[in-house]
Amino acid sequence: MHYGRGRPRGQRQSMAEMARLWYLIRVSEKHELETHKFLACFLDAWAHEKSSCKGISIQCRQKTKNDGVFLVTQGQKIITQLILSDTALKHMSDVDLASFPRNKFRSIMKIEKKRPVDMQIKDVNSGIKWVNLKAKVVEKSIAKTVYSRFGTPLSVSNATISDNTGFIKLPLWNDQIKMLSIGDMVQIENGRIRTYRGELQVSVSKKSKLMVIGNQSK
Repeated sequence: MHYGRGRPRGQRQSMAEMARLWYLIRVSEKHELETHKFLACFLDAWAHEKSSCKGISIQCRQKTKNDGVFLVTQGQKIITQLILSDTALKHMSDVDLASFPRNKFRSIMKIEKKRPVDMQIKDVNSGIKWVNLKAKVVEKSIAKTVYSRFGTPLSVSNATISDNTGFIKLPLWNDQIKMLSIGDMVQIENGRIRTYRGELQVSVSKKSKLMVIGNQSK
């Protein structure tokens, strides 16, 4: 992923990948890390699942032949989560920082940060905005009627889902309530993480998908 002098032919990265690199450079500077060592940790995590750099942990949470999903944390705080291709990883430690065009990628990263990533419930916190989850419905409250700010009556039921790493609330509205039963295995795509009365929830909006993919009630 050389940028500027010495970039190897055939290794030109997409604008999205360059934006992710730009963001990681900013993370290293914010946390006063040696940038090349920090970037090299991602290749180490790719090979060994986990790596660290001065209190910053890098975990490869998912891995395919061509890319990986990385979670960057400091203690219990999630700094970022992002996808890196194998090509990008191989060349991260060789980046020419002096000639890297950092100011080109702000708008791209705003889009990137909204992309959902497959996660386990134990890793979800208020710093995460959009997630994909697979979990089992373990509780479901009796539906009740509430009113929107415009006076429209709405039916709501609070479900609790678990993936064996933790639990999280899943509010169900109107037709969603009939979709799910206790024991159902559900897949949520593009779920929005919110905090309501001090408790984390994953909500399913018009931009999300909620699917029943099985049942483990027995």
